[in-house]
Amino acid sequence: MKLKTIRSAEQYLNFFDDEFIHSFCSYEYPKIHEFYLSLRERFLDIYEQSDDNFFEKMSSLLDIDAQLQILRELYVLKNSSLNEYTEEEIIKLTINDKKCFYRELTGLNLSQKAPWSLIYLSELQ
Repeated sequence: MKLKTIRSAEQYLNFFDDEFIHSFCSYEYPKIHEFYLSLRERFLDIYEQSDDNFFEKMSSLLDIDAQLQILRELYVLKNSSLNEYTEEEIIKLTINDKKCFYRELTGLNLSQKAPWSLIYLSELQ
């Protein structure tokens, strides 16, 4: 991924669209597909809002992005037959684990205080 190639929220979401829209997901896993579409719509709505405070907007976008990342990881596992989770369980895990996604990504656990950094803004949701 190169930042210079992403000029819009739609372009950023194209990667996820390939996984959840332009694939067999819509008919193989309809609940995951619908959940993705709702995340996508929320992401675009927030991105396009001009009246929000930048940091509130960033917090919301990071929150949704964490869900997109988790959903994709679990979806890839489900497709590889390494995952016994149902669609409902995948959606529930995605929603529940979004708060700790960036901590785990950076090696922090929940008992540690998050450093002052933009990436942790999603925890303020």
